[in-house]
Amino acid sequence: MSDITYRTFDIPDALTDELRGWYDAVGLGFHQKQGSDEAAGRWREEVSRDGWRLDGAYAPASEHSLGAHIPVATFATTTQSINTGGGHVEPACFITDVTVRTTHRRRGLLSHLMGAALRRARDEGLSLAALTVTEGGIYGRFGFGVATQHRSAEIDTGLRFGLVAPVEPRVEMMPNDASVAVRRAVFDRFHATHRGSHQRLAFYDALLSGAWDWDSDGPNKAIRSAVHLDASGQPDGVLSYEIDEQSSAVKIRDLLALDAGAELGLWQFIAALDLVEKATLRRLSPTSALPWALTDPRALKVTGVEDFTWLRVLDPAAALAVRAFDADGEIAVEVVDPRGIASGTWRVAARAGRAEVTPATEAAVQVDIRALGSLYLGLADARTLAAAGLVHGPAADVAALARLFRTDGPPHNTSGF
Repeated sequence: MSDITYRTFDIPDALTDELRGWYDAVGLGFHQKQGSDEAAGRWREEVSRDGWRLDGAYAPASEHSLGAHIPVATFATTTQSINTGGGHVEPACFITDVTVRTTHRRRGLLSHLMGAALRRARDEGLSLAALTVTEGGIYGRFGFGVATQHRSAEIDTGLRFGLVAPVEPRVEMMPNDASVAVRRAVFDRFHATHRGSHQRLAFYDALLSGAWDWDSDGPNKAIRSAVHLDASGQPDGVLSYEIDEQSSAVKIRDLLALDAGAELGLWQFIAALDLVEKATLRRLSPTSALPWALTDPRALKVTGVEDFTWLRVLDPAAALAVRAFDADGEIAVEVVDPRGIASGTWRVAARAGRAEVTPATEAAVQVDIRALGSLYLGLADARTLAAAGLVHGPAADVAALARLFRTDGPPHNTSGF
């Protein structure tokens, strides 16, 4: 450990050697091909727009190493927002690009970077931290719990596709470059009204408009864009897709709808595409009307359910005070945080959608910090978490906790980072 130094820097106005080294280290960590100078420049512009702070762990250069300018561990943070219910969006610490080079594992680099970031975010007044993961076994030990999920689906868009009730056609194709502003506007309305939504980052603009594809290191000429219009002619849904002619399938890159009418209108458009027999979608809404609107429900197949975003509560009192509660109730809860960031005991009294959170001396229910992250947006039931060993207490008190944290619908997030 004595040979490791840690550096922090904001995004410079140009692609410096230090920034390029950090960018290359992330690509190495995720087994990506080396990006071009254009790709690195685009990345610099996007992370600058989002205000990322970059942290790195550096080892001395040797005769056979990659060089002192390429960190052996990377860690990035930015302050964005999460919808905590009831129309409230709360600032949160978003974490991404977490890597540790294979040659420098088991040296505490991730623990150092993560611990410093979480404490810094808490000290700056943020009550929540969020991330997405490539490996599911790492972040529970840092206090993160699965908070949203996504469902992958395959839809038969051929003769089996039909809707129970007719949908008025209100879809227009639009130029890809024009779709950027429309998608942003629709997302802003979605983000303000859907519990569990995480703010979208700058890279979505180029990715979903086809201006840049990070896998191919160039523009994606296959992307097409469409918009759904409400009765007054205003956009209330947006679609980004590409067609694979070899498999006669349409790959939906993004389907964002403000209500069921917009969602079904876009699905009707997708099913009407010529020479297409099926559609694939990675993030089917957990409250999608499509399974119930199809004349043949078996035309839709859920092909997978996976964790999506993970949540870490940094300040339970502050986080619970900005959470919307769909049920009234009162309970004292002890939060157990092995890392000592969020430990404590509080009484939560919810009335008319909001909670008053006050310190308490004792509680019948103990909640592991990971479980609080899974309870917070309404994904998990406290009784299920108790069965998993993450919540402890008498059955009646655990049931009361479950009732208090119950939400009228599951959290819905469309944005990764």
